[in-house]
Amino acid sequence: MLVKASKSSADVLQDAAILVYERENLRNECFPFCSDPTEISKALAASDSWFVLADKGPIAVMRLETSDRTTTVAQLCRNDEASLESIVTGLRRGLHEMKIGNFVLRVAPAQADQYAALGFIRGHTYHRFSRIPAQSNMMPILPLVNVTQRELPLLSELMHAAYARTSNAPSDVQSAEGLLRAIMSGAKGEYLPNASFASGAIPNLVSACLLTVESPGEAKIEQLFTHPLYRARGLATTEIAASMNRLESAGVQNLTSWSQEGNDVVRRLLTKMGFQQDRTVVEMAAAV
Repeated sequence: MLVKASKSSADVLQDAAILVYERENLRNECFPFCSDPTEISKALAASDSWFVLADKGPIAVMRLETSDRTTTVAQLCRNDEASLESIVTGLRRGLHEMKIGNFVLRVAPAQADQYAALGFIRGHTYHRFSRIPAQSNMMPILPLVNVTQRELPLLSELMHAAYARTSNAPSDVQSAEGLLRAIMSGAKGEYLPNASFASGAIPNLVSACLLTVESPGEAKIEQLFTHPLYRARGLATTEIAASMNRLESAGVQNLTSWSQEGNDVVRRLLTKMGFQQDRTVVEMAAAV
C-alpha cells in the first residue's frame, strides 16, 4: 500500500525513518538537520510529498512530485530485503489508485538497465549542480521583480518563447502555464516567491529564475529561462545572484540546479558561478 508518510501508522513511520536514516547520502541530502530517526520521522510526517510503500512494514520510502497525471519519483529509498520488481509493482498499484497515468523514476546510471528490464523506457540524463549560497553585490542589468501566480500568464508566454526551439519545449502556452502552476502551487516543493526573480518591468518580462525548497536547508532552481532576444546579457546570472542573496539571509545552506546532459549553456553558467556537479541521474519512464 502506498500512503502519505503523514497518514502512516506510528510504527510504520518510525521504521520508514530508520530506513532513511541508514542511507547516509539520502539523509544528508534531504534531512540535513535531523540527527536521529525520531527527527526524520517528524520531518516525514510534516511533509505532503513523502510517501511510504508498505506491506507488513515499509519496503520503500519516496518523495513524489505530481503534475497533471504524471508523477516523478524524485527520491527513492529501498528496503534491501524487497525486490525491485515488488517495489515497482506496489508503486504502480498505488499510483493507479491515485489516478496517475504515467510515472518517472530518477535512477543512478548504473541502475538503468535493471529498470529497463521491467519495462521502463530510458529518457534524458540529468546532472545536478550545487553550491552554498553567498552574498553578491552584482548590479541588475534590468529591474528585478519577485513573481507569483499573478504573473502566470506573462511567465507562460515567456517560457513558451524561451523553449520554442528546444527538444523539451512545452507544446503551447497552456502547457507552459501548467508546468509553472505546478511549481507555484507547491507540487515540486514549497515555492519561494521572495527568492524567485524575473528581469524586466511588468508586463514586459524577459527572463525568470524560479526556486523551491526541495528539503530543509536546501533550495532548488526549478526553472531558468530567457527570451531568445535577451540571451547572453547576464540576466540569468543576475537573477541567480539575487536569489542567493535571499537564501543566504534566510540561512539556506545549499542551492541546487539540474541540467539536461548536453545543455552546455547552463553547465557553463552554473560552473562560472561556482556550482559543482555532484550527482547524475537517468529518467526512466513507464505507464502506470
